[in-house]
Amino acid sequence: MRFDEVISSALDLIRGQFGNRRSSITLVRDVAGQLTAVLENDVLEDAELERLAAELDTRLGRFSPGSRRVLLRRSELIDERDIFESPDRVRLPDADDAWLIDRLLTNQEWLRRPHLARPRLPVAAAFSLKGGVGRSTAVAVWAWHLAREGRRVVVVDLDLEAPGLGSLLIGDPPAYGMVDWLAEALLGQPDQELLEDCLAFSPVSGDAEGAVQVLPAFGSKTRDYVAKVGRVYLPGLATGGGEIGLPERIDALITALADRQDPPDAILLDSRAGLHDIGAAVVTQLGAEVFLFARDEPQGWQAYRLLFEHLLRSRGLQFGMPDDDLRWHLKMVAAQVEKREGAVASWLEASYDVWSALYDDEGKATEGAPAQTFVRDDPNAPHHPLTIYHDAGLRSVGLVETSQRPPWPVVEAAFGEFLVGATERLLGSHES
Repeated sequence: MRFDEVISSALDLIRGQFGNRRSSITLVRDVAGQLTAVLENDVLEDAELERLAAELDTRLGRFSPGSRRVLLRRSELIDERDIFESPDRVRLPDADDAWLIDRLLTNQEWLRRPHLARPRLPVAAAFSLKGGVGRSTAVAVWAWHLAREGRRVVVVDLDLEAPGLGSLLIGDPPAYGMVDWLAEALLGQPDQELLEDCLAFSPVSGDAEGAVQVLPAFGSKTRDYVAKVGRVYLPGLATGGGEIGLPERIDALITALADRQDPPDAILLDSRAGLHDIGAAVVTQLGAEVFLFARDEPQGWQAYRLLFEHLLRSRGLQFGMPDDDLRWHLKMVAAQVEKREGAVASWLEASYDVWSALYDDEGKATEGAPAQTFVRDDPNAPHHPLTIYHDAGLRSVGLVETSQRPPWPVVEAAFGEFLVGATERLLGSHES
């Protein structure tokens, strides 16, 4: 028995025992991968349950926690709310009667219902599964663009393991940074004074009508950086109970920015690359407009395919894609596209192929909930990209010194489509 076979094998054996009887099945997989099945109280007689538990224990092998724990009735649970009211209980694809709770040490938030349906301020998140796609540079240029349009923007570096956004936009850092905010918020004590100590104005907006403030990963007075990074992903406990996870702590930052005397017009979050807790928080939990960066390369598309297959179980997805469906908040960005014939078409074809796994299956459409489907060339679809063109001269661009900044027409030639489209999605969606 291998990890990938455990769930289907367990369901087949249990359903075979049910015969014509119907009952929901909730599978609980622990951090080691061992599986416990929880059944309703009256579906099996005692002798049937004992026999099925023995068979299930034998079939699952090392993935069984033992014959006494592999199969339980609902009444045998210490606290049934821990199972049936768990935020991590998700329906298994293609199964109306089967649910799964995956007990993970990390990446738990990908499948949870969003913490925020709509943030208090317009929030955008830039995310990629691979580094080196120009994500941070795009965020910095976007902040510059918004300032040129007269907007006040706060840019937040959430790439704590590989910080770099601060050096793109500011010379002298503030006293503290995002790692300090998250460490203090773990104990529920970030405040407006700390917030002001984490912000610095960027000279990129010096000649613009708007303003760019930066909240870098760390500041000049930050100490024990690695020790703090090792703690910021831990969940804390709120005063009245409940969990203070990353979404709650980033939400506290958004709230603190909204409560300032001069709140920004928009917040731009630069996420860490990869399948990580920070990525899970900013992509699925904050109600942000999320821009998914990718180059046209097999490794990147394979990574997105794995993520989208996982997201199929998300509680943020609803058949028919109503307005609050998570997928409407996601938009692909074609990064570093070569200016040659067929380059954008090739990128779009690959994106559509990968996204097809995350779209509704038209075969499941019902009269009350018709499937939401897209054609490849639909510009409103999540898979259809905002394009950033490759320009070797902008790869290591510096924005702090006026003399190092590229002329705006050069920036616009590469980033123009992304800047216009991303701004419309971010500010237009929040005003609508």
